[in-house]
Amino acid sequence: GTSTGRGYSAADGCAAQLDCGSCTATKSNLFASCRWCPKDGDNICHEYGSVTGNSCSSEEQIIDPDQCPAQPSSRKPFVIMPGLIGSNIEAKLDKESSPSALCSKSSDWYTLWMSSYEIAPKFCDCLFDNVRLEYLGNGSVKNPDGVTTRAPEGNYGMDGVTCLVPELCSSSKNWYDVIHALQAAGYTPGTDLFALPYDFRHGPKQYMEHDYPALKALIETAYTSSGGQRVVLSSISMGGPFGHVFLTRYVDQAWKDQYIDSWISLSGVFNGAPMIIEELVSGMPMYGLTWIDQHALRDAMREWPSFSWLVPKSVRADDDRVVVYSVDPATNASVHNYTLSEVSALLTLAGADAAADMQADMLASYTTQEDPGVKVHCWFTENMPTEYAYVINDGDVESDPLYKIMGLGDGTGDANSLSVCRGWENAVVETFDAVCHSCFLTNATVVNRIVDMVTSA
Repeated sequence: GTSTGRGYSAADGCAAQLDCGSCTATKSNLFASCRWCPKDGDNICHEYGSVTGNSCSSEEQIIDPDQCPAQPSSRKPFVIMPGLIGSNIEAKLDKESSPSALCSKSSDWYTLWMSSYEIAPKFCDCLFDNVRLEYLGNGSVKNPDGVTTRAPEGNYGMDGVTCLVPELCSSSKNWYDVIHALQAAGYTPGTDLFALPYDFRHGPKQYMEHDYPALKALIETAYTSSGGQRVVLSSISMGGPFGHVFLTRYVDQAWKDQYIDSWISLSGVFNGAPMIIEELVSGMPMYGLTWIDQHALRDAMREWPSFSWLVPKSVRADDDRVVVYSVDPATNASVHNYTLSEVSALLTLAGADAAADMQADMLASYTTQEDPGVKVHCWFTENMPTEYAYVINDGDVESDPLYKIMGLGDGTGDANSLSVCRGWENAVVETFDAVCHSCFLTNATVVNRIVDMVTSA
């Protein structure tokens, strides 16, 4: 069988074609049609003669609609919930001051998180000044004066979650492979494919006010625009707890029964990640960008509610484990062992008062032990070395840890957090071998499994 395409005119050009049939039926120039590359990680329509970004050889490209694989007849509507740092954030500036002459004080809307310009040497100070939040108490935060932010909504949310750095898309893939694989299978943004970029700096208090109403409306739109089909949710990392609180605190069971088919959770950190403690206390290097001061980065993030939310919590009487061992480096003598329930005290000692206050406030609320009331496909890795606990200098807690104690997980989240879903009645748990935390979005086996699941009747 062949794909019939979606009726695009040639004027739309190759790049606008989302599937093989539309692509091969479109002219690249007067003499040749566009070329479809069907390979994993590509699934894109290319101009004739294009070599940049095209992973197919000329023999692997499809140029005739009759060569296109048949598209599935069934497509369940699909809604993406990204994770921490997994949404682009746009900003508009009207400030009275800035940290340096290089930093603009006024601007129209631009990509704040993330652009290559924003993380360039010297300019990163501008980013830190604009992306920080100011804590108001009682879990509330605000942008700095003169900074207005929003999540991009273009292309039904796709523009905000496809790539981490939009202008360097192919080298900063986010949901890119999943989106292109779904489009190759016939999915169309706005009909049966949607995403909810959101301000990942915020926490449950802000999500309840702003993002969960938007998510509920988006799911209802996906349900309606796909002819009354129930919706598949998909999330990664912090999108796990983000989705869990939505399903357990914001909507009721009758609504879930009507609108939700299932939830595919990838690398869900349902009880945070130990490395968030390190980020809040001493800071961590940023993706090998050696010019970025890790303390400046840490300070910009310290008042993000999401970071306090992602500090692992003690949720049972028998799981209050030690996460930080404080020692006298001269003698190696133990000074204090900080358990999960004592992290807020350590944060206060490190000068992260707002984070300590928010973390203590969240200890008793917004945990993820409760079954979410929908079928969950919970996929994660638990056999890779992962930071689990830290040994720190008691005399200088903000310095880098003396030692990192490794446990098992996916390289980011630890097994305790990733496996919380094992306790849910409606969860089907599947573990993967050595697929790293964010690699689930670019792993061909995972991506193809997702497409198969949502296109099976």
